[in-house]
Amino acid sequence: MAQLPLTSLLLETDAPDMPLAGYQGQPNRPERAAEVFQVLCQLRPESADDIAGQLQQNSQSLFALDPPLLL
Repeated sequence: MAQLPLTSLLLETDAPDMPLAGYQGQPNRPERAAEVFQVLCQLRPESADDIAGQLQQNSQSLFALDPPLLL
């Protein structure tokens, strides 16, 4: 994730059988995407705001969302 172009990244929460570290034995939950985002921010040189903005643009583009998502 640190080396991929930011324009190629999305965050997802649809892997209930792949819990985050510390949550073994529990299903994954959508609200844990914030924890994944925090780790992504530690790995990337861009600011958290820039990463969030690009992730939103990537999601809008992939899923053809109109109007844009509100964060």
